[in-house]
Amino acid sequence: MNYAAEMDRIVAEYTAASRTVLNRFLDADARTAHSGAEVFDDVRQELIQREQQHQQTREETAAGEARAEHDRLLRETADRARATAAGPRNSRDNYVMPSDWTDEDEAREQGYGQPKSWLI
Repeated sequence: MNYAAEMDRIVAEYTAASRTVLNRFLDADARTAHSGAEVFDDVRQELIQREQQHQQTREETAAGEARAEHDRLLRETADRARATAAGPRNSRDNYVMPSDWTDEDEAREQGYGQPKSWLI
């Protein structure tokens, strides 16, 4: 009997110690999980803020590009208006751009056929 009593005492001691260890482990796990959740939430909030700032930056970039394109178009329009207002001074200032040429003009330039007379 003495042996059985000793074994019961050892088992009771082991059970109590294991419960203590298990409780400590569960407490540490809960603290870690809670802290981990807080850290995860902090990181998630920071990521959301960065994405919002990045999105604002993209919107600002797009707006800047739109303003630059608008300014470029205004400059081109102003340049054309100044050129039109100045008008050609003499016939030497009038010229035909190659983009205005037709296939017929190109053929004449290469020597095919007679040039059209301006008098006809």
